[in-house]
Amino acid sequence: MSLLAAATRQASKAHVRAPAVRLGRRYLGDTVVGPPLTDIQANLKCAKNFFTKSAMSYGEYKQNCVSLRIFAFAGVTAGCVLSLMLDPPKSSYWVRYSPMYGIISIKNAFIGSSPPLFLTKKVERETDVPDIASQLINTRRLVGGAGSDSEEEH
Repeated sequence: MSLLAAATRQASKAHVRAPAVRLGRRYLGDTVVGPPLTDIQANLKCAKNFFTKSAMSYGEYKQNCVSLRIFAFAGVTAGCVLSLMLDPPKSSYWVRYSPMYGIISIKNAFIGSSPPLFLTKKVERETDVPDIASQLINTRRLVGGAGSDSEEEH
């Protein structure tokens, strides 16, 4: 047998094995039927078809569900974020890690901040606290003050 005949015979045997490999393929429904995920207009059309037109095949039904899932995910995510921004939790962690914290800190870096929460200097009052304390301790009432809690009125 010549080399050419042996090569031809070997090639013909390889073709015979190929159908057996093709029979082993499982059709699980993972093929792509519709538009890619990045084509928003086409996916919007398929999502609208989910509500307006009944699907003729499983592939069309599956594509309608996949297209609807994109917009459902975006809607639910936007709703959760909006809800948290309008009515945030009262936790101190949320104050620090909320989306608005970054925006407010950037604004404060350029514009300036509000007055500090804690005092920066001592507050001066007109009341003489040591004198009032000694009067209350010694006489149990303020001397010279017209109080509404005098005992004679009762």
